[in-house]
Amino acid sequence: MKLSYFNGRGLAETSRLILAYNQVDYTDFRFPLVVHDWKTYDMTRTEFDTAKSNGELKSSLNKVPFLEVDDRVICQSKSIERYLGRRYNMFGDSELDGALIDSICEVVRDIKDMYQTVRKLSEEEKVEGMTKWFQETLPNKLVDLDYILGSDGYSVGSRTSLSDIVLFSLITQFLDDSDSSLKACPPKLKNIVNRIHNDENILNWLNTRPVTSF
Repeated sequence: MKLSYFNGRGLAETSRLILAYNQVDYTDFRFPLVVHDWKTYDMTRTEFDTAKSNGELKSSLNKVPFLEVDDRVICQSKSIERYLGRRYNMFGDSELDGALIDSICEVVRDIKDMYQTVRKLSEEEKVEGMTKWFQETLPNKLVDLDYILGSDGYSVGSRTSLSDIVLFSLITQFLDDSDSSLKACPPKLKNIVNRIHNDENILNWLNTRPVTSF
């Protein structure tokens, strides 16, 4: 199994966390990437551009991340996450559990999309926008989310599921101010995040993964 992405956390980190939690031996391939300016997407990514021009990325529609399994290519980050969740038995104990897990993941996707609009604000608006996001918008969204989560440190059922990892990734990896994000967590969500964070396999990944700028 080979997971390909740029040398950063970004869209691949949730999948890496799933693999780390399940102690999966895989190839973590990273295209070098130098970011000059996020706003203008001014980047140097020579190896990626070469692979793209050579036709090596056609199976992933010239995008990353993608996962290679048994000579097949799975593209799209959420599809990869769901595949890994199913493969490693992280979709609950019934079809209903699976649907609930998937619904939580989709709520997280909505929150991420909302946050991206704040990230794209002009410099003049961004400070105020970020303040409002972490002090008002995010806490309110997380309270709503907390209502549909299970208890005892699990989002659905009584064992770790894909949605637990997705929630942990949202709070600690995706949002730029993880301290403020954690403070905004209501009780059930905070229990989930803390439980995943204290998992031995997750801690090992966090402590040994490459240090990257994003």
